[in-house]
Amino acid sequence: MYDRILEGRELSIGVSGKLWKNVLVMYDRQTDTLWSHLLGEGLIGPLKGKRLKSLPSAMMTYAEWKRLFPGTLILKNPTGLFGRLFRSSRDPYEGYYYSSRAGIIPQKYRDTRLHPKTFIVAVALASGGGKKKAKVYPFAELNRAGVVNDVFAGRDLLVSYCESAKSGVVFDRKLDGRVLTFEPGSKNGPGKGSKIGPAGCPVMRDRETGTQWVLLTGAAAEGPLKGKKLRMIPSTQSFWFGWKDYYPKSEIYRHKR
Repeated sequence: MYDRILEGRELSIGVSGKLWKNVLVMYDRQTDTLWSHLLGEGLIGPLKGKRLKSLPSAMMTYAEWKRLFPGTLILKNPTGLFGRLFRSSRDPYEGYYYSSRAGIIPQKYRDTRLHPKTFIVAVALASGGGKKKAKVYPFAELNRAGVVNDVFAGRDLLVSYCESAKSGVVFDRKLDGRVLTFEPGSKNGPGKGSKIGPAGCPVMRDRETGTQWVLLTGAAAEGPLKGKKLRMIPSTQSFWFGWKDYYPKSEIYRHKR
């Protein structure tokens, strides 16, 4: 997700119909600059080299989102053929998730550390000298860990994951000058009627205060730090093959039992 205000100018963004390294290319209607969907960087056009500001966001099932944010407004379905596709309960890409196909464009880098179709949540963080360091967290590894306390590129990170929501989120685990250490909480939540209660994803807790936190929002729901919120860090949820050609030197998290 990006802020489409660039240097005080509001851009209207559309889909170009093009791909670069197997990832969508966007364009802006003001200058016709082509933009990388994954990098938020202008590729060709008057704004080449400019970068849109990344905004923290999370991908998850609608069921989990609705549970967390029941008052959410929904974009009205279009009419015609696309409307029928949107109203269908079937995912048109369902078969693609499990097929051996990995993109349309031949992959630039062959990296067998992960299967090309591995689901990941990834971060690319500034590490000095204008360069970025990247790290990926495979869903399967996150599912084994529950939550991950990590230090990467000089940042204290928390990566939380919920299998039922198919969602991984990255947070800064430093709060009010103190670094917190997280672990999985009760799988059933703190009790009936709580926002982090029995339905949906489990909770997490910090070892320092015992506060219970909403897994995918980073909000403290019960305990000494109730009302506090962890800062979400911009991340990307993707297939491995869609990420590695942009960040071929990415580190990979492995859960250690």
